[in-house]
Amino acid sequence: AETINAYIATKETSLHIEAVDLQEILCVLREEFSLRLAARSISWVERQTGTVVRADRLSLLRMFRNLIDNALKYGGDQLSAIRIEYDELKRFHTFSVSNDGRGVSEEDAEKIFEMFQRSSSSSRIEGAGLGLAIVKEIAEKHGGNISIKAGTERGVTFSCSISRDL
Repeated sequence: AETINAYIATKETSLHIEAVDLQEILCVLREEFSLRLAARSISWVERQTGTVVRADRLSLLRMFRNLIDNALKYGGDQLSAIRIEYDELKRFHTFSVSNDGRGVSEEDAEKIFEMFQRSSSSSRIEGAGLGLAIVKEIAEKHGGNISIKAGTERGVTFSCSISRDL
């Protein structure tokens, strides 16, 4: 129920656009996930950018939190690194969260952003299937989108863009 409420809140809440320091957001999240990362010897890799974007701060936190949490939930035993990258394009800020854990089938990749979709390998993992739907909603409210680049054997990269004109 908590995830469903988060999804509804994401859809209905208007954005509070402000200057957001990307490094500050990643620092908060690195601390938040530090115990889980350390317990499984997973490295956190990020490029120091000093980038400031115009966006809704809480939405960006939720977006990254959901993508990192997904990596930890679904990456499996072979997960050893989560990588966060940033790229500035002409019209968009693009963020990517990659991991070297369990891959995603093409079939699952096609429907992964729909509400209540869970991959065939997630039956024993707790969740409502709304995390990525929330990320998609956040990206779209920011004039962007989300995509997945999946390897069937190993690794997955989620790329999320937001408009630079907010």
